[in-house]
Amino acid sequence: MKRPLVSENLKKVSIQRIKKEMRDVSYLSDDLVITSLDARSNTTAEHPVTIDGFSVIIMMAGEAVVSIDMKEYQVRPNNIVFFNPGSIIRTVRCSANAAAFVLAFSKSFVNEIQIDLSASLPVYMRFGKAPVLQVSEQDVAEIRQLFQLVKAMLLSDKERYRHEIIRSLFTTAFYLIIDINQREEQGGQKQGRCEVLFSEFMKLLELHHKSRRNVGFYAKQLNITPKYLSSAVKEVSGKTAARWIDEAVILEAKTLLKYSGMSIQEIAYHLNFSTQSFFGKYFKLHTGTSPSRYKRKG
Repeated sequence: MKRPLVSENLKKVSIQRIKKEMRDVSYLSDDLVITSLDARSNTTAEHPVTIDGFSVIIMMAGEAVVSIDMKEYQVRPNNIVFFNPGSIIRTVRCSANAAAFVLAFSKSFVNEIQIDLSASLPVYMRFGKAPVLQVSEQDVAEIRQLFQLVKAMLLSDKERYRHEIIRSLFTTAFYLIIDINQREEQGGQKQGRCEVLFSEFMKLLELHHKSRRNVGFYAKQLNITPKYLSSAVKEVSGKTAARWIDEAVILEAKTLLKYSGMSIQEIAYHLNFSTQSFFGKYFKLHTGTSPSRYKRKG
């Protein structure tokens, strides 16, 4: 899906910039930032912005109309709003008492979170299609408590395992959102053909990504052509089937390099690479670094 054309006053915002310019900010390097937003501090009312990572807003008070990729959404208390990287965001109008809780996180941070692909699929699919999720006051209270714990850990002196603790809390929050989303979708709209194919593809990818990296394999399992599979996956998710496969393999490789204790050669064979050298080239192509350097850094 192509991004709409925007005017020259589009402001590109990085997580690094958010942590420097916003008040009451807690952050983890340039990967994660938590802050609050009100009518006075909301610069998206002046010009559209695009954020270089994922972001989530929990509306706490007041009301607003938000434009996401040129489509307007009404946002009220107990609404959670999801934004994809590169989404064009603008506040059309908001009440004077509008207040929200904001979480922004990088793509690399997401790649380190251990979340089941098939479980997270429905949430991913609503990014861009139905970005506003209505939740209960109890849901908001639970999610906000988790985010407050994340903030507490960001400010704590427990440096040795800070990243691991924060990732675990973030994973818990994401599974809460998955559960809320599944509850809302019960009895909801019927999926279209492309969405059904995407869902089936992701289930197959969860099962076979350690050994199969060819789009043709997945297309054959679904009794369709590779071209049709790639077209359907791209239409639903904005990413090709090949890219989804590569991301799943790289995520698995990163996890094994950091936590398994396996040698790089063992990991290469575990992921069905013919040689350690081939695995190393593949990993560096998609991450910009070698497996050995990533393993040492982790």
